Amino acid sequence: MSLDQHGDLSQFSMLDLFRMEADGQARTLTDGLLSMERGAAPADAIEVLMRAAHSIKGAAAIVNLDVAVQVAHAMEDAFVAAQEGKLELTPARIDVLLSGVDLILQLAALTDDTIDVWMLQNTVHIGAAIAAIGGIA
Repeated sequence: MSLDQHGDLSQFSMLDLFRMEADGQARTLTDGLLSMERGAAPADAIEVLMRAAHSIKGAAAIVNLDVAVQVAHAMEDAFVAAQEGKLELTPARIDVLLSGVDLILQLAALTDDTIDVWMLQNTVHIGAAIAAIGGIA
């Protein structure tokens, strides 16, 4: 997938557009979380992470990818709690959040033909990831 020189997105399906959004926002999340883990994050890092999770949540909702909505929502809740000073983003918690990013990227890589089977095969993993992320928030 690539944009033509004029940025025409009409050739892409909604799922393709979700993939592009998820990939970009996942990069933002990963970079920001790793910076936080190293103690090198800018002052507005949590705000940037919260917006990235919110963008993924919205894009996933548009394509009815409820699991990605749940993961992104749980991540967003954790970032809000951190912003409010109710949650310290320790390395262990950052690792849990990074596992959520990985799950979102796995979901984004699926096709219409593979998504249902993958979801059934990974029900336990999905539930554990959502619970872990929700548990830190």
